[in-house]
Amino acid sequence: MSEIKVLTLGHVGMGTGEVEPFDQIYDNGMLVMPSDIRNGADIDALVIWGGEDISPSLYGDDVAYLCGADDRPSRRDVVETSACKEAIARGLPIIGVCRGAQLVCALAGGRLIQHVDNHGWDHNISTYEGRTILTSSVHHQMMYPYDVEHKLIAWSEEKRSRRYIIGNNVSDPAMEDKPEAEIVWFPKIKALAIQGHPEFHDNPENDPFVQYCMELVNKFIIEGE
Repeated sequence: MSEIKVLTLGHVGMGTGEVEPFDQIYDNGMLVMPSDIRNGADIDALVIWGGEDISPSLYGDDVAYLCGADDRPSRRDVVETSACKEAIARGLPIIGVCRGAQLVCALAGGRLIQHVDNHGWDHNISTYEGRTILTSSVHHQMMYPYDVEHKLIAWSEEKRSRRYIIGNNVSDPAMEDKPEAEIVWFPKIKALAIQGHPEFHDNPENDPFVQYCMELVNKFIIEGE
């Protein structure tokens, strides 16, 4: 195994976090805009944080009645989409948290379920290695990565939602036999999509969910599995 380098974390100055808890891996943080990335800013990863719903136009769907976004991208949609595309063009990995996870899912060619129930509080997730971990959960939309190349890393231990609303305002029948995705790796764009909020957890050096996220950053982004 190659030696793990100490890297510098870049992020767009919007959303719920800045560097923590990824400062457990990366030694520094800086605010970046798309032009900074395009012009060669000295960063090794881009993190996109949580916040409001992304426009369904980014993944080719109509706006469902329970979606909080418009049919046109917001300013934040435009800035963060551009930042991600500049990072992808440079081969820089992306860490997407909550809204950021949903955005990278869309940019990888996936789509979103525009409304789900019962994901507004902490719950257990199951991982591909067979672990059960308690995750933070503050979202009403969900990644649907199943039509594009991806690795499903974690999913809700049991299905929590009664409905999976999409653009035609019906519950998506495609979710009948699919797990509720919580953490996904998109290899083509080097994006780790984390639906929960590691930045919300107390004692991040000891919290199982936070530490699992750090494991995944090391495994998929730094070591490049």
